[in-house]
Amino acid sequence: MGATSENRRIWVMTIRRFVELAWAGHGLTRYASVAVVPLLVGLMVPGLWWVPCAIGGVVGLTADHFAQRAFTRLSARLESLDDKALRGVFAGHTFVLALITAAYVTPYAVLAFAPQPAPLIGLMFSAGALMICTSLHVMTPRMIFFTSPPVILALVANGYALGGEQALLGAALAALLGGNALVMARANAGSFRDLMAAQFRIEQAAEELELRVEERTAQLAVATRRAQAANRAKSVFLANMSHELRTPLNAVIGYAEIVQEDLESGETERSAADLARIRNAANHLLAMITEVLDFSRIEAGKMELSPEDFDLAALLNAAADDVRLTAEKQNTRISVKLAPAVTTIHADQTRVRQCVLNLMSNAAKFTHDGEISVEARPCRIDGAPGVAIHVRDTGKGIAPDDLKRLFQPFVQVDNTKTRNHDGAGLGLVITRRLARAMGGNVVAESEPGKGSTFTLYLRSTPMTAQQAA
Repeated sequence: MGATSENRRIWVMTIRRFVELAWAGHGLTRYASVAVVPLLVGLMVPGLWWVPCAIGGVVGLTADHFAQRAFTRLSARLESLDDKALRGVFAGHTFVLALITAAYVTPYAVLAFAPQPAPLIGLMFSAGALMICTSLHVMTPRMIFFTSPPVILALVANGYALGGEQALLGAALAALLGGNALVMARANAGSFRDLMAAQFRIEQAAEELELRVEERTAQLAVATRRAQAANRAKSVFLANMSHELRTPLNAVIGYAEIVQEDLESGETERSAADLARIRNAANHLLAMITEVLDFSRIEAGKMELSPEDFDLAALLNAAADDVRLTAEKQNTRISVKLAPAVTTIHADQTRVRQCVLNLMSNAAKFTHDGEISVEARPCRIDGAPGVAIHVRDTGKGIAPDDLKRLFQPFVQVDNTKTRNHDGAGLGLVITRRLARAMGGNVVAESEPGKGSTFTLYLRSTPMTAQQAA
């Protein structure tokens, strides 16, 4: 909040506090004294001296009433006024308060010319009026200078009348009382302003605290929803994993029993094929367990990298040869193309091979009667030289909503037990985290019906200690 807004807010609080004090706090006392004192003057002072006091009281009370209503209306529309407008309105109301004070007190200055005890009554009434001004007219340090002159005039006049032979001394003492009241009023104005500023800061702190509580509550709600979603995803993942692990394990056990029965019966013609099935199922089981263990090591921060210089072209061609058999079963061609500038890079060769195989295997798994192209070209990663490896396929593609969830742990695009493709569903998550650990990244682009492109970004030079951190 700027200084102008803060000052405006303090002005609003000051005016509202004045309305509370002037009428709710002191109004009845002021009205009672204005009504009773003219009666005392009429009873104790010969003549019609009570008449100007009564007229002044009626005029003052009437103006007081309208001023109260004006201040109440002002309080209702304070929020719509800017700082300059507030100052202008307040100046006008200060002038009105000065006129009301003059209407109350001026008739009692006239009592200085009346017989005793009129000057004493005038002095006491004026002293009471000065006390009210000192305690109420403190919205600004200058406010008391506009409202107190009639009061001090009445004090001095009645002090002079009471002094007799020491008239000047009485007037001087009355003036001294008025001066002390002015000093006290200015001190009260400073304290009042500090009080309003402190109250403003308290309200501001309360508003900030409330906003922070609301913000934290919203964050907690989001975190709770995310935790619940993650918990549901983990539950589905574990259910699918139990199914995925049991399938190859049952194959291993089943075919092992068949081989055992064949050995016992002496009919071993089909044992070689059964042993091959056992080996394939065991390799599949091992691959899924390795994925889970790799992900656990990454999550625990235990994944260690061994960067070295190696030939990227040889790695990509070897990975393509490993995937080519799977692709050919799907009637899909696979090709590798490297830019001339792509030769040797510095990274963990084993982990780069794992990332590339994951992307190529996924492309082969989801592409039928199509083509997979692997292209490598130079790029820049945070200003450092790097390599971008694009794995493009002509498969069925991925829907936009599924693309957003593609790299989330324990989240699979098809998480049903009847899905067409097996696996733990952690390959892409592991690939991205391994790439980021090596200073790169993995991004995906896809359009349903037109295929997908996964791009693996890798640094081609060693990272500094700061970049690695």
